[in-house]
Amino acid sequence: MHKQNMILRHKLFDRICHWFVVAAGLVTFLTGFAFFFPSFQWLGAIAGTPQMARFVHPIAGLMMCLPLMVMLVRYYHHNKWEKNDLTWMLAIKDVMFENEDKIPAIGHYNPGQKVLFRTFVVTSIALTITGIMMWQPYFAPYFETIAIQWAILIHAICAVIMLIFVIVHFWMATWVEGSVAGMLYGYVSRAWCKKHHPNMLNDPELKTNKQEKH
Repeated sequence: MHKQNMILRHKLFDRICHWFVVAAGLVTFLTGFAFFFPSFQWLGAIAGTPQMARFVHPIAGLMMCLPLMVMLVRYYHHNKWEKNDLTWMLAIKDVMFENEDKIPAIGHYNPGQKVLFRTFVVTSIALTITGIMMWQPYFAPYFETIAIQWAILIHAICAVIMLIFVIVHFWMATWVEGSVAGMLYGYVSRAWCKKHHPNMLNDPELKTNKQEKH
């Protein structure tokens, strides 16, 4: 497709952060589930041994959460609630069946993505704080046993919640054709924007046919 019909949706820095988070998150979830849930101990094989999994998990977790929070800060201005968001959510049946004429126009991100955004904010902060509290032998000795027990519980719950929303995020991205390509290459077509995010075309920051700024 000709370049003038393409719109920059994700800058290079954001795309690098995103795929770095994906890679670190994969290691984090596999090693974490390996020793949090006995039924998933076999997942620890990604790190070689259970001992190595315990060593790798907190480091991979920080490598996942810190860049993720950087992305959340960068994406904040696109994730504010707008007047059409509630109407869009009430029309979720039409959204699922792609009845575009019955769906209110939305901007850079739809309300479903904004819910994901807020969930990732909360769970990332909770996982980072509780993970540091549990980190043996560096930080855990500074906390009471009851605090560590609560941290373990909250950490496990937040990990499950984040995993569920990651699966939803993956499904949403693959369900809407062109979304994954937009995160890989940065650009989406004007036709794609008009169909899925029409108000994005009114964004004053929109840049087309210009050199991408990192």
